[in-house]
Parts: sequence; structure tokens; C-alpha cells
Amino acid sequence: MNILITYKLKDIERRIYDTLREKANVFYIFELKEDEKIEIIKNIQAIVCAYPQRELKIEEIKEMKNLKYVFCIFAGVDHIDNKLFPNAQIISNSGGYSIPISEHVFGMILALAKKLIVNHSKLKKGIFEQSIKSTLLYNKVCGIIGFGGIGKAVGKLAKAFGMKVYAINSSGRTDEIVDYIGTLSNLDFVLQNSDVIVISIPLTEKTRNLISKRELEIMKENAILINVARAEIIDQKALYEHMKNHPEFKVGLDVWWEEPLKTGKFKLDYNFFEFENFIGSPHNSPLVPEIFEMRTKNMVEIIKRYLYF
Repeated sequence: MNILITYKLKDIERRIYDTLREKANVFYIFELKEDEKIEIIKNIQAIVCAYPQRELKIEEIKEMKNLKYVFCIFAGVDHIDNKLFPNAQIISNSGGYSIPISEHVFGMILALAKKLIVNHSKLKKGIFEQSIKSTLLYNKVCGIIGFGGIGKAVGKLAKAFGMKVYAINSSGRTDEIVDYIGTLSNLDFVLQNSDVIVISIPLTEKTRNLISKRELEIMKENAILINVARAEIIDQKALYEHMKNHPEFKVGLDVWWEEPLKTGKFKLDYNFFEFENFIGSPHNSPLVPEIFEMRTKNMVEIIKRYLYF
């Protein structure tokens, strides 16, 4: 098996990928000489990439006649053009970011449920309003839309807080401890009955604008909605209008409709920051010092499973 790594690595990542050499030939594109690159690329069966359209030239991709697998170091693969790899399976790094992202999710949940930002802002202005009530999470329902690696990690934390877990995945089955599991056909039930809703489902044509005006309207008026998946899963205008009309509705976003890596800039069509029940972060929920080692070890285990090591 010939594997090509196409993105720039930290030293720790290189050492982890080198462990694959026991069963495969591992090449790093940034180390290949120009006169040998094409011959090696012709015999590559798998690549490990971040942004393959940037890391590989079109003519190099066309030479990959034997390519079977495109492993992406990220949890999402919606940025990869499937047409470039018509005969290869595109595989995400599912679970590679689940621990730090799930912690980030609960940081947002707690900040909103306990009104930490509201209280802090008032204290900063010299207002000591001790009567502000917060939300109890114990015995409440955490609905998780997308029960992969991230969703499962969120579910474990929810259980630690004494919450019930209602989950949605593609099969309607799971080995995890949950109180309800369904598919997207059961989305309304989960949205209607959840006190906290976490979006961690991949972006596809089916899930684009999955949460729009109708779905928001059937949620509880004081629900907490967290999105760490892709912004396009929620209709931006519908979300803004819903928050405007439902002052107790709370939202935390780590993903945005226009971000520097996607569009070259950060821009909102609607000013969510005018709401006191809103919290945002710059799509950095997985960014902890340990993430490069964590995600690479997870990626290597996925590669081994697919390549039958």
C-alpha cells in the first residue's frame, strides 16, 4: 500500500504517520523531488489531506489512477470537491476532534444556561442583580442532531450532568447509553422535546437549512441551540428572526456562514451579537495544544481499519 501525505505537518504528526511504515510505503509530498513526484503519484492508493485542491495540482490528481481512498484530517469533508476523485472514497477524521469540541459545546451550554455573560456584563457596569435566575440542566433533555464521534462525546458529558440524551443518527441505532435514538425522520420529536439542542451533523444537500423557520418554531421557547457542525445547516435569517421574537431562546455558534477560510472574511447578514442570549466563538472549538497529536492518532487508526492493517 502506498500512502501520500499532502498537508504540512507538525513534528508530532510526522512521527505518528511514520508508524504506518510497518505495513505501508508512506510518502510526504513536500519531500518529493519534482523528477520523481509523478512516478510516485501514479502508484498512490491513498492520500491523507487537509485541503486537497490546494495541496495538489490538478495534473497531479489526474495521474492518481490507482487512488482508492482520500482520508481528510478534518471531521468534515464538505470542502472537498468529489468530482476530483470520482473513483475514490472520501473519509473524514470522525472522532478526531470529539473531546475538545464536546468540552467547548458544554462551555457554551453552561455560559448560556447559567447566564454567565449577562451577569458578568451587569457586574462590569456596577449592577449587582442577584435575582437573575439561571437554567438547571439536571434531568433536562439534551437533543443531539448528528450522533457520530462529536455527538457521542457530547452525550457522555450530558449524562455526567444528569441529563437525558435524545439522539439522531443515520441508522437509528447505537451502542451508547441514550434515552432515545432516531433518524432525521424523527427530527421533529427531538426538537420539540429537547431543552438543549446540539448540531453536530455533517453538511450535505439533505442537511443544508435543516433548521429553518418551521424547525425553530417547534422548539421550546427557552431552548438552548448550539451549532459546532456547519453554519449552513441553520437558515441564518430564520435564526435571527426567531431570536428577535423569542427573547428567552439561547444560541451558541462556533461556525459561521462566511468565515476567512471559506470566503476570505468574517461577515454576518444579521447582527446576532445584539442579543444577550447569544455567544459566539471563531470556529476554534477543537483548538487545544494536544489536538495535533489527538487528531493524527485517530486518523492513523481510521487508515488502519480501511486498509486492513
